[in-house]
Amino acid sequence: MGKKLLLASLVLVLVLGSLVGCTKTPGGGQAELKKVTMVTDQGGVDDKSFNQAAWTGLKEFGDANSSKVTVNYLESNTAEDYAPNLTAAVDQGAGLVWAVGYMMADQLTDAAKNNPNTQFGIIDWAPASEADALSNTAYVVFKENEGSFLVGLIAGLTTKTNNVGFVGGMSGGVIEKFEVGFHAGVKAANPNATVQIQYAEDWGAIAKGEQIATTMINNGADVVYHAAGGTGIGVAQACDKAKVHFIGVDVDQSELTPYTLTSMLKRLDTAIKTISQDWLDGKFEGKKIYSLGLAEDGVGYVYDPAKISDEVKAVVEDFAAKIKNGELVVPSTNAELPAFLESLKAE
Repeated sequence: MGKKLLLASLVLVLVLGSLVGCTKTPGGGQAELKKVTMVTDQGGVDDKSFNQAAWTGLKEFGDANSSKVTVNYLESNTAEDYAPNLTAAVDQGAGLVWAVGYMMADQLTDAAKNNPNTQFGIIDWAPASEADALSNTAYVVFKENEGSFLVGLIAGLTTKTNNVGFVGGMSGGVIEKFEVGFHAGVKAANPNATVQIQYAEDWGAIAKGEQIATTMINNGADVVYHAAGGTGIGVAQACDKAKVHFIGVDVDQSELTPYTLTSMLKRLDTAIKTISQDWLDGKFEGKKIYSLGLAEDGVGYVYDPAKISDEVKAVVEDFAAKIKNGELVVPSTNAELPAFLESLKAE
């Protein structure tokens, strides 16, 4: 009787051991789960914006393929964390590594060159042409200026003080596209409006975001838009206290304050989920630059009929149609903005 119990226990241990970290293959063997790791930008994975949107997409991919893949993330608290986090992701066995943010461009390039057998993806940065792209890397960039133009229209048509604000995270790079697109949209809808602009130079400074937005509100702004990651939480807090309109970014940020007018949607969650699925299915395309705007459904805005009138929505949709068909080109840099504003005067 003792031998039978011992044998049964041994069989149970072997069966349980074979199930840990493995999945059955069609041939009856066992295969380890594949791994995808995301390296966040500064601001934390729970920034309710950029990093969180990326993780949402990767987690949805992982949940949909739980028998084949595991997903995880490594958080970057400072820029010094980028390179070691990317290296750690490779060392931990990730077959696909995502770098979330243009500030990781150099570190991502080095990691991809040093690990040619690992696939990589980066959000918000791409080389000047596909000829300069790496064969094991997918690059995803967005036309944030187009989505920001639409929420700028909404801001320009909604403001009662003819004064709105924009709070950026780090100046330069991608965030300039948010700023310029928003500025252009406000002026297209309301040429007399003032647009206050200030950068926090930080992705996770909630108190600083609140201070900047409060100053803007005290200077007359009754609508404030941000592209500042976790710093934007503070912008929402300032709008909430002053009971003025807040415009969120990347995801629907209406949970931050009931005074959220709209949010500029940047569908990095969809991009990460789609490209990760292609990788799992053996269809990963390295050396490819994905450029996603309104026409590609890569950006958009949240429409709440309780906050955006039919008249405002009609104006926004009219401009959106012109952008999609190429009739209107939204400026993406401050160098392009003056000519665009002059063109508005001629119409």
